[in-house]
Amino acid sequence: MDKKWLVGVTVLIGIITYLFIGFAHHSSKMSHIVKELQGHHGNGTQRYHIVLIEQELYNPYWEMVEKGAEQAAQQYGIDIEFVGAVRNNMDEQLNLLEKAIAARVDAIIVQGLNEEKFTPVINKAVKRGIPVVTIDTDAPKSQRLTYVGTDNIAAGKRLGQLVVDTSGGSGKIGVIIGSDVAANQLQRLEGLQRVVEEYSGLEIVDVRSSNISHMEAIQQAVQMLREHPEINIMVGTSATDALGMLQAAQSLQRDTLTIIGFDNQKETLEAIANGEITATIAQQPYLIGGTAVKLLYEHFQGEPLYSEYYTEVKVLDRSNVQEGESL
Repeated sequence: MDKKWLVGVTVLIGIITYLFIGFAHHSSKMSHIVKELQGHHGNGTQRYHIVLIEQELYNPYWEMVEKGAEQAAQQYGIDIEFVGAVRNNMDEQLNLLEKAIAARVDAIIVQGLNEEKFTPVINKAVKRGIPVVTIDTDAPKSQRLTYVGTDNIAAGKRLGQLVVDTSGGSGKIGVIIGSDVAANQLQRLEGLQRVVEEYSGLEIVDVRSSNISHMEAIQQAVQMLREHPEINIMVGTSATDALGMLQAAQSLQRDTLTIIGFDNQKETLEAIANGEITATIAQQPYLIGGTAVKLLYEHFQGEPLYSEYYTEVKVLDRSNVQEGESL
């Protein structure tokens, strides 16, 4: 009997041990699955998922923003997703913003193109616990976390000063802006107008919109020069405008036209080097994208942020055009 009892106890202990090992393995597996669902870890912290909404996919300016943001995301262990309109379209951007909110991402980076339209949707995201950083164009009346990018009125003033410096304070000006509803474009125009108004010899004859389209910039510039042959200076406030004005001037054989642009597209820099475009105001899109992601990382760590982070602009002309390749 003692032998049978000992055997029974041994078998029972074996069964209990087997069940315990199985339970421990199952618990470990479940714990691993839960961690997977909660997200991986990067740099010792939770790995966050953020979305950057671009104004227009495949646009050279936004491609540089994307590169800066991607590099910073890798550095800080953040998963970042890039979405945007195939063609510049404010309604599509708003739709993408709504989708990001519905997906309950950890943070959103977006333009505040139009205060009236974007502010309610940005506030909707914030109320749902999703911090929003505006870049390139601010929505200061919204509950966004912070703004990163150019001080667009100040940049417009730099355009105005370039006009003064190149014209001696006298001339007829035609202006093409990227959009007549986007706040950043209107702010740049406002800054330009403020400077021009200080010089009695300068006059803005006409203002038109290219809708961030190279072909439309050409068409608008051609029509403007035909209707106002007295124009001898043309100024653009978006990346596509100067090149459109250049092609228009070439087609109309306006060789003496002074062209001042915005941003540092490769073709713009080449035209400056060739003496076809006088100068451009270059932003720092790579820095803007990287800084936006960095600030979100700091926010996730509980660090306080300023309301605005302005990135500098740089005047590029024939003397320093090569510097524009690294911005």
